[in-house]
Amino acid sequence: MPVYVDVDRCIGCRSCEVACQRVHGGIGHIHVHFVGDFASVPIFCHHCEEASCTIACFSGALYKDGERTAFDVKKCTGCGLCSLACPYGVVWTDKIAHKCDLCEGRAEPACVATCPANALTTDYELASRRERARAARAAAKGGRR
Repeated sequence: MPVYVDVDRCIGCRSCEVACQRVHGGIGHIHVHFVGDFASVPIFCHHCEEASCTIACFSGALYKDGERTAFDVKKCTGCGLCSLACPYGVVWTDKIAHKCDLCEGRAEPACVATCPANALTTDYELASRRERARAARAAAKGGRR
């Protein structure tokens, strides 16, 4: 259940960051990246099918649990190899590793539930429909996205 981002909808309010921090005791696991005045993009774990962070983690703290890339804080040594291995740069270390856990145990990740612009979703079909509609609008204008 990855979280999909609709960059065109994101308003850069950082509500997702605050919701993540609230759920995780003050330490957020996502960050909103600002690209000048052009866009804001929430950045968090992609829960890759073949997650390189889990391969790099020799202690077994990072592991695959179905579709989710899970994290066992008790096993983490804080070595930082997972951070180096992540191709998206979304795993970071501060004595231990930190990454999005999709708000394990909740019906819906806090970032998705909180986003006032509905820029975040776990619904692949909805994300696909939005992207196809955006591509169709761009094609109708004769340009690219």
